[in-house]
Amino acid sequence: MTATFPDTETPTQTSSLPCFFYGSLMNEKVLNAVTRPGPDSNTLFSVKATVKGYTRYTYHNQPYPGMIPSKNPSEQVEGLLVFGHTPLELHRLDQFEGAEYPRSILPVQILSPVPSSYALTGGEEGGYKENEVIEAFVYLFEGPMEHLDLKRPWDYEQFKRDHVKDWMTVDATFQSMVERSEKAMM
Repeated sequence: MTATFPDTETPTQTSSLPCFFYGSLMNEKVLNAVTRPGPDSNTLFSVKATVKGYTRYTYHNQPYPGMIPSKNPSEQVEGLLVFGHTPLELHRLDQFEGAEYPRSILPVQILSPVPSSYALTGGEEGGYKENEVIEAFVYLFEGPMEHLDLKRPWDYEQFKRDHVKDWMTVDATFQSMVERSEKAMM
């Protein structure tokens, strides 16, 4: 079951859930360009993780994917679970992902331990153990299915090799747009 957050969410609302990224935002350069464009940044912690019962495909004519429910309940999508985003950074992520990728909550299996300083609950020592399943924000694809190329599973290694450099130019344009919207909100 997923919970979707309305477009009316503002950067002043808080949440402590980590974010699971399965596409371009798995790349640290892209993630930082979107969430922390200025010199001030908070400390983020990340671990590899998986989401069960989903699959991801390449968005038509774009270097990024969309993650959708799989017909195979045991299929998994590998990604990165990132802890420590501020409300403003979550707002930037919401803007970056847009209407076709609403923020939802899904169970995510972590593949490495997480220290107690990043865990909301869990374990005897307050952290999360390897293979523990926790709730996380995930930007699921909910646009028209014809926008995804269902014959082309998305390949992160190909994205890193062929698209990160070009993608950074797109993110610079996005940063300007977000900064203008944030100033208008104040």
